[in-house]
Amino acid sequence: MAEFSAADLAVEDQYKLMSGAIIPRPIALTVTQGPDGPNVAPFSFFNCIGVSPPMFMIACSPKTGPKSGGSNGEVKDTVANLRDCPEMVVHIVDYELRNKMNACALDFDRDVNEAEIAGFNTAPSVMVTPPRITDCRVQLESKLIDILEMGTLPYYMILGEVVHFHMDDAIINDRLHIDPGALDALGRMAGNGGYTRITDKFEMPFLHPPGSVPPEEAVERAKEFAKTDRD
Repeated sequence: MAEFSAADLAVEDQYKLMSGAIIPRPIALTVTQGPDGPNVAPFSFFNCIGVSPPMFMIACSPKTGPKSGGSNGEVKDTVANLRDCPEMVVHIVDYELRNKMNACALDFDRDVNEAEIAGFNTAPSVMVTPPRITDCRVQLESKLIDILEMGTLPYYMILGEVVHFHMDDAIINDRLHIDPGALDALGRMAGNGGYTRITDKFEMPFLHPPGSVPPEEAVERAKEFAKTDRD
């Protein structure tokens, strides 16, 4: 098995290993409000944190990207905008919007409205200043909790709280369960242009509810199932 000491690796090689191994990653298509209008940018270092309240994290590199030698201190437009207007709308990107999302990944100046470049349709949000992209099946109106500078580049970890949900009727039922097939969310893989879809899924046995010690029967079932995996 190959082994590497992280401290001995160049920043670019650390990025290869992290982005290639931690897959697939959901994509946060994020709208923030700048001094000249909205900004739209996709981020794949993104995931939920928890609920009560519903919280998530997005991490982004400096404007110069994850490169050896550090950065010049310039931040991406999303971070700059959140410092001025601490609100955002995060959208989940589906396969049918992949090219519009990709157009927003270009490194435009801060005063450029990527939604117009990509041809996205927008509408006013209910509880935050930035507009929402109505083409997306999931729209999460959110307020900024904090921005943490992490590491030596540094990376910027954006912590957000969802204050209002918009869910397409086609993806959600009366019990608030979301159909992953109907959502058809994109996942980010490694390399330039690497993405995936949820086209294959399976179910695992539900062995015991969390929050209490499992009975011996559940433990034995878990052991038997575990024996079917590769060594």
